[in-house]
Amino acid sequence: MASLSRDTKRNGFRISFYSGPDKRKRVLWLGMKLLKGRDPEAQARRIHDHVEHLIGITESGGRVDKATQQWLQTIGLDLRKRLVNVGLIEPTADDLGPVTLGCFLYEYVASRKDVKDSTRATYRKTVNALVSYFGADRRLDSITAGDAEMWRVEQATNGNQRDRDRTEMEENSVRRRVGLARQFFRHAVKRKLIAENPFDGLPAAVRGNAKRQQFIPAETIYSALEHAACPQLRAVIGLSRFAGIRVPSEIVRLTWQDVDLEAGRLTIHAPKTEHHEDSGLRFCPIFPELRPFLQAIYDAANPGIDCPLSAPVITRWRSADQNIGTAFRKLLKQAGIKPWPKLFHNLRASRQTELLAEFPVKDVCEWIGNSQPVAMKHYAMATDDSFQRAINEPICCSTGCSIPDSQAASEAHAQNEEPPETKASEGSRDLVMSKSLGPAGLEPATNEL
Repeated sequence: MASLSRDTKRNGFRISFYSGPDKRKRVLWLGMKLLKGRDPEAQARRIHDHVEHLIGITESGGRVDKATQQWLQTIGLDLRKRLVNVGLIEPTADDLGPVTLGCFLYEYVASRKDVKDSTRATYRKTVNALVSYFGADRRLDSITAGDAEMWRVEQATNGNQRDRDRTEMEENSVRRRVGLARQFFRHAVKRKLIAENPFDGLPAAVRGNAKRQQFIPAETIYSALEHAACPQLRAVIGLSRFAGIRVPSEIVRLTWQDVDLEAGRLTIHAPKTEHHEDSGLRFCPIFPELRPFLQAIYDAANPGIDCPLSAPVITRWRSADQNIGTAFRKLLKQAGIKPWPKLFHNLRASRQTELLAEFPVKDVCEWIGNSQPVAMKHYAMATDDSFQRAINEPICCSTGCSIPDSQAASEAHAQNEEPPETKASEGSRDLVMSKSLGPAGLEPATNEL
């Protein structure tokens, strides 16, 4: 199976054998520095015997015998690496040497071929933040929980590389980075490169940020659109505000075969949720407020005649990388309207807030494309209109509905009238009966209590 030969020119021994699926020839070199003692040839023969056993185990899939197991525990690191290189034993963390932070993170991101390019780009931002703080050559197993906590503080105070006016990073952005760092190091734990995850215990759950939430009334959008000459831009803003479509990811995927004006239905393809059970496919009504915007570009495109139904609805922006927000901000500036935070997200959230006041929450979440917990945490907003209605419109406590004005006036008039005079015995009896008996049902009436 394996041959042992002496090379006098190089002053050592060579073990040659064929292994692997391709039966490729492999050579294990044993130099004199490796063969210590008075009889190097005897040592080479002992190594040869164990190598033959490992070759047989590799081909048969059996278990290594006790003698070879004990021998593997006594050999030096140099010989172990040579056995790993010829494929006779599996490498351990010690065989590979200390793993550095940069090497591990770059390898991890490159291996995640199951995620989208945009997700991988998000990974790289956190990787760069980790490498910039700790250094690429930092040993992975040397990063402690205290180091991780100080990295989080650094991200919160100096992690903002995008805004020139401030270095502080939003709390949710910090939490997302911590969550990704925890994910990376969890993988290292699974690979047994480190014993524990230093990022465990740090807050990573994203919370709703009320400071950046803002309800955008429909009147504000109509005022802005008076200055919009481009029907494509008008349609994008209309789809975002009156259908809650994500911009730009869902906008660029919308084709004319997804727009059924006759049935009043939009078919929306959501890249963000295409890994879910529904493949990111949902249906949304074409609301009356939205229809004029779609009708205008439908008449201009004349789909099915002048262009195929597979053609995109929005032709001005064809990639999610294009910044539609730039055109929207210019429009708001022309209209004299101050831009709000999270430009398109707040349009989407405003629409969901309106719909939740009119339709069942399950239906609204199906149309908008999010879950009920996410809708309540990141989208639904308290509005001034609801507050004013609560002040001015009486609510029927038993049913939860508003009391009609006529009924409210009638009840107020009845409260001002004096009750008719009755005999004490009759009054007491009526009071007892009203408190003790419910409304008449199927049982016959009786005078006994």
